[in-house]
Amino acid sequence: MLLFLTMIEEPRIRLRLEELYDKYEQEMHYEAYSVLHHEADAEDAVQDAFFRIWKNIDRLQNLKDDELRWYVLCVAKNAAIDYYRKKKIQWQMEKEYDEDSISLISKETTEQNNNLYEKIAQLPEREKDVVMLKYIYGFRYKEIANLLGVSAETVKKALIRAKSKIKIICKEEGLFND
Repeated sequence: MLLFLTMIEEPRIRLRLEELYDKYEQEMHYEAYSVLHHEADAEDAVQDAFFRIWKNIDRLQNLKDDELRWYVLCVAKNAAIDYYRKKKIQWQMEKEYDEDSISLISKETTEQNNNLYEKIAQLPEREKDVVMLKYIYGFRYKEIANLLGVSAETVKKALIRAKSKIKIICKEEGLFND
């Protein structure tokens, strides 16, 4: 945090961030730890949260104390969720590319997966994200909803739309007859 603060040239902003750090760092760390369950990762998430707060420091001027606390803790929790998502995807990718697991997958299965990935890639961004998080990375509806900042019902509806669009794409390519 000290390195980050020394990089801020405007004394007023640096002082404000120091005040926020002194007042809310422990609560922010608790929020991040409740998501990540890992001390070092929680510290990284809190650092990222302070960077995000610095980028939006002007928004904090008119907030009351309870609103400011809520905002700061929300930023910390969102930073932790983003950190968790990135780590989970990284772990999943490492697992997928593990030589032992690759040798167990048949060539036919690999071709089918590649074909499916091509169909998923044609979906709109939000639906693509939901499909990948649900079926490729194994997240639950509620986890996806938290990661994307939407309701679980919205996630379910996006999956229904995505499946429908994939069926249409497959029909158009003559791969699926209903």
